[in-house]
Amino acid sequence: MRVLLLTGPPAHYMAPPLLGETQIIAGPDWPDAQTPDGEWVTLRTPVGEYDIATLLAKIPSSQRPDAIVSLVDSSWRNLPKNLALFRGPKALLVADTHHQTSPLIGMFKYAATEPYDRIIFLYDRHHLPFFQSAGFRNLHWFPGLTLPHDDATVRAARARKRAPRLAFVGQAGKIHPQRARLLAALRAADLPVDQRPLPQRDALDFYGDSLLGFNASLNGDLNLRVFEIIASGAALLTDRLASESGLFRLFTEGKDIFTYGSVDELVERATHALAHPRETAKVGHAGAALFDRLFNAPLRRAAFQELLVNGTPAPAFAEEATTPVRKYFTGDTDRLLQTMMVYEGVQELHRTEEKVRVVLTPGVEEDVTAVCATLPRVQVVRGPVSTEAHIAIFTRDDEIVPAEINAPRIWCCNALPQDRAVLNDYLAPAGFTPVSDDVAVLCRIAPVVPVASAPAEEGSPMQQLAS
Repeated sequence: MRVLLLTGPPAHYMAPPLLGETQIIAGPDWPDAQTPDGEWVTLRTPVGEYDIATLLAKIPSSQRPDAIVSLVDSSWRNLPKNLALFRGPKALLVADTHHQTSPLIGMFKYAATEPYDRIIFLYDRHHLPFFQSAGFRNLHWFPGLTLPHDDATVRAARARKRAPRLAFVGQAGKIHPQRARLLAALRAADLPVDQRPLPQRDALDFYGDSLLGFNASLNGDLNLRVFEIIASGAALLTDRLASESGLFRLFTEGKDIFTYGSVDELVERATHALAHPRETAKVGHAGAALFDRLFNAPLRRAAFQELLVNGTPAPAFAEEATTPVRKYFTGDTDRLLQTMMVYEGVQELHRTEEKVRVVLTPGVEEDVTAVCATLPRVQVVRGPVSTEAHIAIFTRDDEIVPAEINAPRIWCCNALPQDRAVLNDYLAPAGFTPVSDDVAVLCRIAPVVPVASAPAEEGSPMQQLAS
């Protein structure tokens, strides 16, 4: 199969996976490059939106792709348009809807405007039901798909003797405050943490030389580092994600991975693992065996092509295609979209805070609880708005006293458009101001990230989706 892979990340940051027997890679950081025989290897695209007609016009018939695969993330650097022009199978790889500006609403809008045959979630399985509830179809989960390494490279990285250290490759700067807190706690406990800035290929070797590999997701995502570490044969120590993430659909705690749910538990687990190297090495071997069985390179490529062409998911990840997932708000897309705008704000709090507390009054729908619970460090409680929380959620039927609200952010989850002016006036004396024209969210302080307006134009598919 000849694949045209459209991607936003540059190779030095995230090398692309090999999804076809032959492949042309295109993106804003890739040059126009050809082999000595004149065959295209890479093509440059504009940053953001571009028409694939211009791209396809450059490719000769001998290299005409059989399929187009678009990796789109919330940086919005790669937004191919006019996909209807291409008659072969087309797949959208959904990445990084767990952070940045309006990641879910923006992805809803993009996916609604282009005719992809498959929409495949890479790192955020917990967001798949949101898309299904919004009316999208042909949704699939394929963890580990973007791992760029072949099997020979993976095997070569697995050292017979491993250094007794906790290896980590990745960022821990201002966009990773939780990860920075965790690394600081490990160092404060005098544990042998070895953090290095390495390219992907070198990172695999580094993990392969280490007894234990540390991972902390950016924001509740089942990230690629999970698969890099188990591929290397190091024992994986990773944060315990929500059940919707799929982490425990793939792995078993204490058998092929270790997990932690707090700073104290991380230090305890790391200390025990390093003090018991034989036990830890056994977990690393089990993780590597699982990788070889479920995620080896030929299997990844063959399973992806079968999914792309025939819609048949790999058996290990087939549940979304065979079992109905939860449909939020019984198909009421207007309620869903409003909730997604608020969820994006809660998700951003989850990125920055160690714990996020959400209080719901008794009349708030259970679906709101379920949506919030897809973030592992969010604590949802039922109670009055006087309960201390990061955000208080109430209904238009609740009788609230503005002075008793004990949260800097509030949301009237079922407010009607005509209610908002009254609500704003009622809460203004307590210091609350509205932050959105589309959803009844008010803040006492400037929000971490302003609640986004739904990016819908008159008559667009996004507007129809929300109608």
